[in-house]
Amino acid sequence: MNANGDARAERKATLLLDAYYTIGRLHLFCEDYALHGWEPVPHLILADGCSAAPDSDLGARLLALNARHFLPRFARAANERERLARHWPLGRRIVRRAARQARDLGLDSGVLDATLLIAWCDGATAHVHLYGDGCLAVRRADGEVATIRIEYAENAPYYLSYLLDPERWALYQEAIGEPATAQSIHYRSDAGESVRQERFDAPTVFSFDLAAFPVVAAATDGLDSFVAAETGARLDLRAVAGAMLDFQNLDGAFVQRRLRQTLVEYAQRRVFNVDDIGLGAFVCLIDGSEADTPLADGGIPAWEALP
Repeated sequence: MNANGDARAERKATLLLDAYYTIGRLHLFCEDYALHGWEPVPHLILADGCSAAPDSDLGARLLALNARHFLPRFARAANERERLARHWPLGRRIVRRAARQARDLGLDSGVLDATLLIAWCDGATAHVHLYGDGCLAVRRADGEVATIRIEYAENAPYYLSYLLDPERWALYQEAIGEPATAQSIHYRSDAGESVRQERFDAPTVFSFDLAAFPVVAAATDGLDSFVAAETGARLDLRAVAGAMLDFQNLDGAFVQRRLRQTLVEYAQRRVFNVDDIGLGAFVCLIDGSEADTPLADGGIPAWEALP
């Protein structure tokens, strides 16, 4: 795909994408799911089923496949304000359609207790919608890696499935304590770390200019689950993200190849991912190399400029 923006009018821009998912060390079967593709828009979709919900691996797949069905409606948003306004209405349509399919299979809607992450690209910008927890990682044009981690109070993500049942929705609010600050968004970069707290149901939406951030990756929370077997110490998310984004070869299934190689390298050091991992990435190449256009606003990342 060629994506030429105003700042690159005389330069050839090429977008690459890939996604992959794998089981966690302590899981009997994988409850994550990942898919990617070019139609109707370039996209990465990840889902992470709840371990406590039977058959949530199936629910994760249903949510991801239905999210792909609604991608054209996500892509019709003209600006950030409209993307925010569409976030929950489209989330409801995704989970209701998935719930009908689950009922046709004789399953309870509880199988849809899963987080969902939808990333799509309009050519110059990668847009991300999260329904529940997860991780984002970007590599700037200067090589710096930064991460965003979204988590919820009591380790209880806000699942789309709660929108199907008013009683479960109310019980969720009781369980998380203070609803106004239940969602925490952690930012890490060379500049340091910051945390922003939001309502549990605040739309979690990000946008990244691919000229400034030529590598944009999205992952389930398993990316933050690496533990050293000998000490029990958890690895730093930013260090893990840096390893995962160190693509040596961008041909074909480059995310799958890098993820599997990183797992082998960590295993040799007796470091393992406790949780399943779903990972996808957009990579923007300009004239055969990663985009190198500087930020126009003096170096403030787009995600830090969000309110």
